[in-house]
Amino acid sequence: MVNTLETDKEGCRLLTTTLTFHKEVDLAKYDLPFLKKRSESHYEIYLENSDKTLGDVHIDNNGVKLEYSSELLLEEYIIIHDLISRLREGKDVVVDDSKSFLGYLSDGEPAYMINNWEPWIEYLQSSMKNCL
Repeated sequence: MVNTLETDKEGCRLLTTTLTFHKEVDLAKYDLPFLKKRSESHYEIYLENSDKTLGDVHIDNNGVKLEYSSELLLEEYIIIHDLISRLREGKDVVVDDSKSFLGYLSDGEPAYMINNWEPWIEYLQSSMKNCL
């Protein structure tokens, strides 16, 4: 069995988070910063004060798929996490973040874009304090 990982144009591994809603998705109804509409079903995630694209958002009826690099800065991951959180807010939605592995917690537990996000951020912040 060949394991092929999707990569971006720089050769970095792509992480994916998929949200499945119980009805059709219309991103225009959300207050979502950091998105540029490229087509009816494709948006780019970008930083407001730069030309840097962080990833892509693809819409398909009841689903939203976010694809982004595994080589982002922490602040950039926080932007993507915030977008996902805004999409989930008050909605009946299923999130699959199994393809968005970010790292491990101190106890060896894996951390993803949603699952174990808060403990991962706390772990990183405490590790940074210890390095100063």
